[in-house]
Amino acid sequence: MKKVYLIQYNASDSIYFESRVKNLGDWVKYFSDNYIIVSELDATQIYDQLTEEDDTKSILIIQLDTKNYYGRMNTKVWDFLKKHKVLK
Repeated sequence: MKKVYLIQYNASDSIYFESRVKNLGDWVKYFSDNYIIVSELDATQIYDQLTEEDDTKSILIIQLDTKNYYGRMNTKVWDFLKKHKVLK
């Protein structure tokens, strides 16, 4: 089952992470160091794929609850979350 995750990393590592994050599945980027992705992988598997050659990089991966969210953000983020909203 696909899950929605927030991935946050140090902006100085963006060259290192960006192509790897984009290969994980559907994604939206906001701010310089934040992605929301959809993947069938769990957080540990995502971490392992992102840090394949160097696990010394700082990275945070959190599964998101798309049933309950609110705030002010670029419309591309809201569209992405609506597209992947869990209805259960």
